[in-house]
Amino acid sequence: MECISLEVGVQAIGMPSIRRWVFTTACFILFTIFFVATGLYLSSPQVQLTLLDELRPPLDAMLSRMMAQRQWQDNALREYRARRRFHASNPRFNMDSTMDVLTAFQWPHSLQSTILKHEGSDFIRDHVFEKILRAETDLAENDQADIIPKNYDFTIMDKEDCQGRPCWRLDVKPKRKDKYLIDGDIWVDAADYAVSRVRGIPAKRVSIWVSKVEIDRRLCRIEGVWLTEKIESTSNIRLAGDVGLQIEYTYDNVKVLNAGASKGSPRPGN
Repeated sequence: MECISLEVGVQAIGMPSIRRWVFTTACFILFTIFFVATGLYLSSPQVQLTLLDELRPPLDAMLSRMMAQRQWQDNALREYRARRRFHASNPRFNMDSTMDVLTAFQWPHSLQSTILKHEGSDFIRDHVFEKILRAETDLAENDQADIIPKNYDFTIMDKEDCQGRPCWRLDVKPKRKDKYLIDGDIWVDAADYAVSRVRGIPAKRVSIWVSKVEIDRRLCRIEGVWLTEKIESTSNIRLAGDVGLQIEYTYDNVKVLNAGASKGSPRPGN
């Protein structure tokens, strides 16, 4: 797709420590959202999906092209600014919080976020949103959560249409139990071999308080690179019920080098 541009406390009398614990542990489930991933416009998706069935590369070739795209994007993406809106809610306890954030990326690994506006629960802001911002900065400097063979085993499942662009759906299984990895599916663009969507559950249960977590991250193509467009996360927490988180992105000032101009500067740990 081309684009332009929690948790809750247990409010029970006499249980403040449980309330804090639920917030602190539940927010960890949101840290799995930080994947850096890097499309072709095909006029007839249905016809192209039929062709993909014949042209599907072997898994090792697909992974090689995915890694080549990832390396190109890591080198070519020089900067961007993103205005993001964080929203978290818990209907059971009528808790709600919204925060606007301006995030600036500078090549190779600088990521700085500034809070512009906040409304609603201060507790959610302090114990969920700000923890996410800190985790993003840490993960920007390593590949601990990246969708690469070092972290995952892959299986090609099917061909699909991803909002008008042909893509492959792959099953991903983490190679270790890690709170930053997921067990689920990814969608890989058939032209760019970039990840355009990630959906799954955390590879490691982070707390006895959290019984169910689902994460869905969608990316869009801007100036040839793939950047996060929207993240949705839902979880079920004991005594607290369902918790929802959404983060929406709007970009400007995206600067990308030409394909032939970027030179290698792989991430630390690669």
